[in-house]
Parts: sequence; C-alpha cells; structure tokens
Amino acid sequence: RPCTAGGEQSVEERAVAKMYGRRPMGYGRQRQQVQRIDPETSRALMRQMAELPPLTTAVYRGGAYVAKKFPITTFLYLLGMLLMLFASGITVSESAHEEYAELLESSQAETSALEAAEQRHALASRDYHQSRGFLGFGCDQRCQQYKAKADKYDRELKVARDAQYAALSEAKSKVGVFSMYAVQEARDLFWRTFAAGKGFAKRSSMWDLLFMGIGSMGRDEGMMSFVLRFAFQVLINFTMGLVGALVAFVWYLWGLVKSYQPDPVTAVVAFFLFTVAAASMVFTTLLGLYGAAGSTVYMMARTVGQNLKIEG
Repeated sequence: RPCTAGGEQSVEERAVAKMYGRRPMGYGRQRQQVQRIDPETSRALMRQMAELPPLTTAVYRGGAYVAKKFPITTFLYLLGMLLMLFASGITVSESAHEEYAELLESSQAETSALEAAEQRHALASRDYHQSRGFLGFGCDQRCQQYKAKADKYDRELKVARDAQYAALSEAKSKVGVFSMYAVQEARDLFWRTFAAGKGFAKRSSMWDLLFMGIGSMGRDEGMMSFVLRFAFQVLINFTMGLVGALVAFVWYLWGLVKSYQPDPVTAVVAFFLFTVAAASMVFTTLLGLYGAAGSTVYMMARTVGQNLKIEG
C-alpha cells in the first residue's frame, strides 16, 4: 500500500492508487515539487506588483524608452500619422483642373466600352461553365464553342481595360501624383482594404466564438478562462486582418501611383510616403487593441499588489 512520509495516505493518493493500483513513478516527487513554493520569490513578486507605477506613468516611460531606442522608426510613425491626419494633397491650378476634367469626361467612352465588354465576358463565361460536364471534367463540341466565345470576349475585355487605363492615366497626368485627386484616391484605396481586413477579423472572431463555445461545453472551464482565450483570439484575428489589409494596399498602390505618370524619383517618394501613412494607421489601430488588453491586465496586477500591500 503506497503511503506518504508520515505513514498515512492522502485522499489524492488513495484516488490515484485505486485507479492505477499503485502511485505512478515519480508521482510523490512531482507532488512535492508542486507543493514547494519559494517564499522569497513569492514575496519579491508581490513587492514588484505593489510598486507598479500608475498606468499613465508606465505608458509615458514605455513611450520614451521606445522613442530613444528606435528614433528613426518613431520619426516615420509620427510622419505617417501626420500625413494620414492632415495631408490632403496639393491644390492644382485652374487650367490643370479644367484639362483634367475635360480628359476625364472624354474617357467616359472607354469606360462605357469596358462595362459592355465586362457584361459580354460575364455572360459568355457563365454559358461556358454551365455547358461543361460533371464537375467540369468534360467539354463536348457545344462546350468548345462556348469556350471559344468566352476566350474571344476575354481578349476584348483586356483591350477595353487597357484603353480605359490609358485614357484615365492621360487625364491623371495633368494633375500629378501629389495632387488632391491622387491623395484622395490613395485614401479611398486604403480605407477599402482596411474595411476588408476588419470584416475578415470580425467574421473570424464570430466563428471562433461559436466553435470555442461548443468546445468548452465538454470541459470544466471557468468564465474568466474562456473570456481570456477569446480575447487573445480576437487580437490574433485583427492582427492578421489588418496586416493583410496593409499588404493588399501596398500591392495595389504601385499601380495607382504609376497611373499618374510621374517621373521615377517622384513615383518612389510618393509610394514611400503613402506606405508610411498606411502602416502608421494600421500600427495605431493594433496598438490601441493591444494597449487596451495590456492596460486591463496591468491595472488588475497593480490593484492586486496594492491590496496585498495594505493587508500586509
């Protein structure tokens, strides 16, 4: 009969002995290691928690440390936020505006041709895919005819897109990549990708909440543990969504910059400034999310430390 050092079995040891017939190898040693808690370490941890500064002081110290440690990154972040908040682009002259408006209006013919080509291509693609065999593995003579028709309209669609791009690019070249039109177009592109990233994070969080709730039904899990796990998953989802949105914005940004026909140096400078502004906004959003979670944990730890200090 397995016994403790004092000769008597504890309730826990009797349950383990009844289940396994004997104590598992190393069970007593592991139990003693778990039970032994270093009092000095515990008291030092409690003192550190009690001496935590107020949240505003901790944030100020952390910000000052980061600014001193990474001055270039801090400068780029502040530059990007200033651009995002206050930059509206250069106001173009009256003659440039009139020329831009005239060329933009003349490009409506190419835009109408593109819309018609898209409709024809969509109908031809639908007929082709509907005429294919089971699971799309077969294609008879009728299907081949629809395929040739779809390929023909696909080539026409590419030609129409190139023609519209050339017409719009010619109009945009009259105002420049730093004009208010270019800046506004870049803003619209960023907010579209940003909204798509947030939508991805919200949908992922909804499904995570559903499956985490179903998975926790069979476990004895407390509400606090469930909330913490879900909050951590929400942070991960928003990180993936917003970083993906930033990558998508940068991917499409070069085409936007190139459509204004700037010289190579101006194009690189504009691409860099737009990217810095977008990255600063994404970083600010993530910083707010992680800061809210971290400040909650910080205030809880500080409150516990202050209470233990009063009781001690």
